[in-house]
Amino acid sequence: MPAPLVDAWNMFVVGGDIMWMLGTVALLLYWAAFAAWGYVARGNLNAKHAERWESWIRNPELADGRLGEALRYILHGPRLSVRIVNRRFNEVKLQILSAIDRRLLVVNTLVAAAPLCGLLGTVTGILGMFSALASGGGKAGMTGVANGMQEALITTQAGLTIALPGLFIALIVKNKRDEIASSLVRLESLILTTLFPKDNPVP
Repeated sequence: MPAPLVDAWNMFVVGGDIMWMLGTVALLLYWAAFAAWGYVARGNLNAKHAERWESWIRNPELADGRLGEALRYILHGPRLSVRIVNRRFNEVKLQILSAIDRRLLVVNTLVAAAPLCGLLGTVTGILGMFSALASGGGKAGMTGVANGMQEALITTQAGLTIALPGLFIALIVKNKRDEIASSLVRLESLILTTLFPKDNPVP
């Protein structure tokens, strides 16, 4: 086994039972974080192809991806009105943004949970130190103090190390979410001005 893996395993063992909890939190966190990142990265719900939006609005069948699905739902039917378009667009916007928000909620909850698990390990390690001191001095007592201190420090470090990358990924997903929300607002405005110019007079 490579030396870095051996060192990591030894650190994991020294960290005590809390490390299993931290490992579980890490797996859930990064699974949820990369799933959320993949969700906002896929599709074309952004302003990358904004120059083609008007042609897609006039002929929704030309649009592909999530934007195409949204346009075909919003513009379906021969008797469209501003009220119908607004209602359908709000439904689409709510569905898309709430799906991202649910993923972000899970990621942010796990990001907050990782340092708390590390803090629990810190408390457990300190209690182990006090227990070793109470049992008496000598080599065994000092070994117990050292082990408790290692557990306290390693779990704290592990909790912070797990949380920080997850926090950065959550910020990236939040930024993508805001870009999608902004693109949807622009798209809705363009639909109304393109299909219902009389209902949107220029001041």
